[in-house]
Amino acid sequence: MAENRGADQDCRQLFCRIITPERIVYDDETDLVVVRIADGDLGVMVNHAPTVSTVGIHEVRVGQGDERQVFATSDGFFKVSENLVQVLVEEAVPADEIDVNEAEDRIEKAEQELADLSDEGMEFEREEIERRQRTAENLVRVSQEHGGGEN
Repeated sequence: MAENRGADQDCRQLFCRIITPERIVYDDETDLVVVRIADGDLGVMVNHAPTVSTVGIHEVRVGQGDERQVFATSDGFFKVSENLVQVLVEEAVPADEIDVNEAEDRIEKAEQELADLSDEGMEFEREEIERRQRTAENLVRVSQEHGGGEN
């Protein structure tokens, strides 16, 4: 009996983990995961083909039944294998936990850093500051679009 249940595709479940360097932000069963990759949004359901990709600064949407969770994320990596979705990013914040004031402060700080940056030999620094700025802007956007945190 146990062998038949293991072979039955209907018994399979999709799992998702959203991981930052500091912690595992999400680790649970899900029906659907939607991430933004270079070509656009990609939806993953049970038995999705193995996939590895980069993810852009955007949001990750996780659906389980009628419930949906949204996470504002920085850029990073995405892997699907054997019904496990792993999203590896520098930052991931549930939409309802976003502190908009803190995100807006980060945007202002990045703008000031860009204004203070000299043009000579600072391309890497400029790109990193712009990435941090886009990540903070994404926090504000996700909060506004998905009924997030404090303002």
